[in-house]
Amino acid sequence: MFNNIDSMSVKVPYLITVLFIGFLISTRTYALSIDDRLTRVIETFSLNPASCGQTNPQIQNDNLVALGRFLFNTTVLSGGKDTSCSTCHLDSKHLTDGLPVAVGVGGHGEGMARMASGGIIVPRNAFSLFNRSHPKYKTFFWDGKVIEQEGLIYSPIGEAASKGFNSAFSVAAVLPILAKDEFLGEQQIYRSSRNLELVESVYFDEKFNAANKLINELLTFKSEEIKELNKLKSEAGIETLNLANIGNAITAFLAVKLNNECQVSQWDKYLAGNKQALTPVQKEGAILFFGKGRCAACHNGDLFTDMGFHSIGVPQGDFGTHIHGQDIGRAGITFEQKDRYKFRTPPLLGVSKTPPYGHNGSFQDLITTVRFHVNPIPFLAKNGWTSERELLTYGKILSSRSEILGYIDLESEQELEAIVSFLEGL
Repeated sequence: MFNNIDSMSVKVPYLITVLFIGFLISTRTYALSIDDRLTRVIETFSLNPASCGQTNPQIQNDNLVALGRFLFNTTVLSGGKDTSCSTCHLDSKHLTDGLPVAVGVGGHGEGMARMASGGIIVPRNAFSLFNRSHPKYKTFFWDGKVIEQEGLIYSPIGEAASKGFNSAFSVAAVLPILAKDEFLGEQQIYRSSRNLELVESVYFDEKFNAANKLINELLTFKSEEIKELNKLKSEAGIETLNLANIGNAITAFLAVKLNNECQVSQWDKYLAGNKQALTPVQKEGAILFFGKGRCAACHNGDLFTDMGFHSIGVPQGDFGTHIHGQDIGRAGITFEQKDRYKFRTPPLLGVSKTPPYGHNGSFQDLITTVRFHVNPIPFLAKNGWTSERELLTYGKILSSRSEILGYIDLESEQELEAIVSFLEGL
């Protein structure tokens, strides 16, 4: 059902380009000014501003914005009536939650207070929603469980375009509603709930239909919130609320929200012609990023992501989505051994505002994250492993590291700091 993106077809041309740029800017062009050198990089990679104002036209729908705003912030669709989309995507945290891993049903509060609230751990880092409405954004979630290719949307509820979803983003917006512990309800051995009974044990089309049945059961309850939801549904011209129009409404709201709140970055200002928008250190960092740092082999394009899947060898941590607390990443979708421990390349626009980093929040700051890309051994020597088991089994994770990382040739802490300074300008 799921197409497996062959990231090699993407990364090889970019790696060759990065190697060429590294040679070009490190040998023949030092007579040029730093701005001239960076201009050559921008032209070679065909880079354009992307941070603000670009929205997939399929997502835009003014009639759905009010309904989407309500659905994004309401808890009425959650199993415990205690979780909303905004629970893990906070305005104060650049639409993340600021935690290493998210906390789902049963939790309360924000930030670290939520981590100590007794809620259920959702063992992946909550990603930011900024730029997700961009027309080039086609792959969602750390493992790529939602991908749009050639007009089709592959997802855990089947091919979604035929079900009324207008984009992959709209599908991604509703999948947390179907996830046990995250939103749907708490999975317990001896006690279940109507939400779990209907939705958890079925797949693809059956899961879509079961969720729609559950949603319309919820709308029959009498409460002020349900009354408001039914009112907004009618005003939007929707006769029957289902997963598809919920997803379409949430993303219509987010498209407006993200455009209204987007701030033009230093990098976009530089691309637009303001040569003073970046500091000299940031300019050097940009040249390193696209040159011998090899960062652009994966973090390329206007969104700074190839939408592919790679492993940097992140330690497993205490929690995982798969058996024995592991998180095997993309392999959980493709069932291919070669995809074990690979995760989608995160986009980097606004990255300085969304710590911690990694699929399980292993890295507290950007410089630690960049240093781990270059060499994971100092991180492990300083921080150790999370368990005796991982101490003995980390070799298989280390062996999964992308070969691209072997080409990195940074030589000093100053170069690392320059790259981080550039990232802070995105």
